[in-house]
Amino acid sequence: MMMGGSLLTGTLIFISGLALLIFIVAKLVPRMGHDKDTVFLLGIFALVAVGLLGMGGWLGVANWGAMGCLL
Repeated sequence: MMMGGSLLTGTLIFISGLALLIFIVAKLVPRMGHDKDTVFLLGIFALVAVGLLGMGGWLGVANWGAMGCLL
């Protein structure tokens, strides 16, 4: 079975948000100084990553429900 356009788009958005969040936690947070500007920018990037996770999950779950895969 091929993925529909919305499911594929939602999955790719979810994966990109997850990759960004992992990158932030694994690479940027350990090297972060306690400069206020750096903390603020990492907060913005983390919010973008969480937004991507939410949007990708919403698109993916909405499409699964439309396909009749959820009860």
